[in-house]
Amino acid sequence: MHVRCSYCFHSFNLGRDYIAAALPEALAQKHKTHLMECPNCRKRIKIPVTQMKRFAPPPVAEAPGTDEPPSQGEDAS
Repeated sequence: MHVRCSYCFHSFNLGRDYIAAALPEALAQKHKTHLMECPNCRKRIKIPVTQMKRFAPPPVAEAPGTDEPPSQGEDAS
């Protein structure tokens, strides 16, 4: 996700791993923005949570009933 500091106009990218870690925390606290420091000027910038949702990696969902291993080919005799 591409972000630009509103103070020094430094542009940088946020990785999916950073977004995946920050998004659940922001959603749990019901924040509308996520605050982070600019790596250049160290001022805090706001990133909308809605924008982070669009760039978040898709959740990994398991298929129902996958708790037990698949059955091996049983003999029909």
